[in-house]
Amino acid sequence: MHNQPTSSLRANGYFVLIGAVTMLIGAALWGSTGTDLWAALAEGTMAEYLTAVSSFKTQLVANTSFWSAGVILLGLGITGLAESPSNTPALNQIASFCARTGVVMGLISFMVMLSLTMQIAPDTSPAAIQMAHVVGWIGTRLDDVATILIIGVGSACLSLAGRDTWVPGWLKTWGLIAGLVGIMALAGLFIPSLADMAFLLVPAGIGWMIAAGITAIRKK
Repeated sequence: MHNQPTSSLRANGYFVLIGAVTMLIGAALWGSTGTDLWAALAEGTMAEYLTAVSSFKTQLVANTSFWSAGVILLGLGITGLAESPSNTPALNQIASFCARTGVVMGLISFMVMLSLTMQIAPDTSPAAIQMAHVVGWIGTRLDDVATILIIGVGSACLSLAGRDTWVPGWLKTWGLIAGLVGIMALAGLFIPSLADMAFLLVPAGIGWMIAAGITAIRKK
């Protein structure tokens, strides 16, 4: 079996690494606002959420921009890494499919969630709150599924597919853990007690992407 050319592997490693770091920058911008759409939906505090986000439009637009750029870069890197030769090519195909599907879902979810800030806030009338609940639910669910596909399933499949070429044992184990957390996060969409798994997936999956990017870049 011939390995993927080192130059191509490194290029895709850079895409994944820069994409993951860009997502973290976006997350930092989002965190700095103190707003949480998931919590607003779960706790029934949508009126307070709409009031709060109206004061952070610039940060949330920047947050959305970084997340959009980051997910595109991750998608490019994952689909590139999925072209590496493997004894289990079906796993590479699954990773590529999840990345492509997840990117589209992610971009849509970002725009849907941003629409609450740009089009509804600061209106807290009953009609606005009802609409925000529906729009917010759609946006967060799309984001959750996209996250599971890209950094949950994607990490696990790339880890297994690349175990004979570019993925070391420790990174394979990490990827499988991210995949397991991803499955639990998927279950969390239907089982309230597991709802926090989606947030645990982010450090596990994004961490794997950073480690995978560095590994691919340093591959000789």
